[in-house]
Amino acid sequence: HEALRRRLGEQVTKKGSLVAPDRLRFDFSHPRALTHEDIDWIEHEVNRRIRANADVGTRLMTPDAAIEAGAMALFGEKYGDEVRVVAMGGKDEDEHKEFSTELCGGTHVRRTGDIGFLKIVSESAVGAGLRRIEAVTGAAAEKFVAEQQRIVAEAAAALKAVPQEVSHRIVSLLEER
Repeated sequence: HEALRRRLGEQVTKKGSLVAPDRLRFDFSHPRALTHEDIDWIEHEVNRRIRANADVGTRLMTPDAAIEAGAMALFGEKYGDEVRVVAMGGKDEDEHKEFSTELCGGTHVRRTGDIGFLKIVSESAVGAGLRRIEAVTGAAAEKFVAEQQRIVAEAAAALKAVPQEVSHRIVSLLEER
């Protein structure tokens, strides 16, 4: 969420999510599709935070105290007398708080490095002004990357090209036809 906000602007708000041990879905407000550069930047920033292997802190607080402490909340959601606040991602030299602090009900890792790495596999529209990012993590991310590399290698072999030339060869073939 914080990486999205840093890249796209503070108007980006979480609208829903699913977090599982090997994948995630994150819905957020944004009026347009993300560019390849946006996705690369966000993925790089998240993986930089994962590699930092920072502690993940969890505290129970009142909703007002959590928001005052900087936790991001889903506005319009009903919260009880006590909420779980998760802070993660470490601090940069010029930051005075954790990279990301949010109200959260799910379980989490103890350190960001436990995630392994994150690979965004899709970004799409799910409604007017509502976008969705889907990603895989850890071993599932490794499997996804290996499968993508296999597909590119097969395409390169069929085109009698090296993987770095696949896009160029496809464009050339389309222009010929």
